[in-house]
Amino acid sequence: MLTPLLSLRDDEILGEGSLDPLGLYATADRLAVQLVPGVRERQQHPRFLTALAVSLHVTSSFPDDIVASDGVSEPWQVFEWYMVEFMVRTASGGDELRGLPGRDKATSAIRDNVPLSAKRYLKTPSVYGFHGVYRILARELEIQVADQLGGPGYQLLETWADEQNLAGFVGTGGGDGHLVLQRLREAVDDGLETGCVARRANWRYREFFSNHLGQYEVGRREARTLYEIIRSPGNGFRRQVLDFLVSDAGQKLTQPFADGSGSLGAIERHVHEAMRKTAPPELRRLLEAIQAYEHFARLIQDAFEDCRRRLTTVHGKVSPAELAKLEGVRSSCRELPAAFAAAHEKLTQADDALAAEFADHFDFAGEQCDGKTWVERLIDHHLRIQQGKPPNGKKPWIDRYDDGGLVLQPAYRVEEGGRHDKSYVHGYRTQPLMSFLSDLGRARA
Repeated sequence: MLTPLLSLRDDEILGEGSLDPLGLYATADRLAVQLVPGVRERQQHPRFLTALAVSLHVTSSFPDDIVASDGVSEPWQVFEWYMVEFMVRTASGGDELRGLPGRDKATSAIRDNVPLSAKRYLKTPSVYGFHGVYRILARELEIQVADQLGGPGYQLLETWADEQNLAGFVGTGGGDGHLVLQRLREAVDDGLETGCVARRANWRYREFFSNHLGQYEVGRREARTLYEIIRSPGNGFRRQVLDFLVSDAGQKLTQPFADGSGSLGAIERHVHEAMRKTAPPELRRLLEAIQAYEHFARLIQDAFEDCRRRLTTVHGKVSPAELAKLEGVRSSCRELPAAFAAAHEKLTQADDALAAEFADHFDFAGEQCDGKTWVERLIDHHLRIQQGKPPNGKKPWIDRYDDGGLVLQPAYRVEEGGRHDKSYVHGYRTQPLMSFLSDLGRARA
């Protein structure tokens, strides 16, 4: 049996394959950032912005350079431990914790009868915890400015505290809210000293987080304030996208999202097509660039998925010439040069630098060639993408042998090939924005 081209095993280089095997995501993400800056696909519930504002206020009394006894955890992280652990402890069941980052870690720690700490929480909390997921949007909206509450953040905090009957939580006055604030600061202080949650399961304030910060329990005035802040003018086209999504036309197009009857990629394409008709020139150019890029991405993705499907059904090697006979691969081979040119043109009109990167990254798809050569180029591209992933490369999904034969790694077998439709491959923040609007009572659930 012939050996693969990569003959020497290196566990660091041959780590598991990760996502995005064709390197398509980066361009899509940059286009999405231009469309609605600060919003990310992982975001679901705008009330985490309120929680972040509360966290900033609670931890504002601590020195900027203080960290816990573990040497790494800052006050905001300790606050997050408390919030996640006690929301899990006081949950009544159902879906009330759906969308809470770190809930599985908290559940595991509670089961093992140990408090949450850096070792028992998310591996990268600054990215995957609720602060990490929502901080970039909080900064974009100026809820957080230079690690402190900005004007909109203070407005949100005041509205929340007043509606939650927590007088004294904000400002210098006394009241129940002031006492709660003091107890939360004491808990964070003790957590910094111990490097973990420093309150027992029966803590008197254990229900504060569920009662006042539950992601599905946004107050009426708080919801109005959040909506006004999220819709406020800023970079990109967040306001225009939101206004379309709450319009009659937007609600009709996104109904399949609300009832789960349609694919998000198809829904988002229809939304962009409708928006483009009345969009101002700059937004129209961006939407056209997104549509052209997604057409290109769909063709190359479908060809790769068809190859995976064929390789799944075969025990042993398959030649590029055999894969070239697949209808999805044949149509991709025919259409990609024109799709590449169109995507490059539209990207150039929207963002010269992004267009140049696209051309450099996907130049292999710009020239017409026979099917066998196209498959070889596609696999070459996949191998380059995997080898270039940080920190030391990732294992390829498809191994190529010295004779050119291809074998799919068992972990990446699939039952179906490409979609072969016009749906988007990537998300452009319609899903998180619709979830925001639903939580805030502005769109159908």
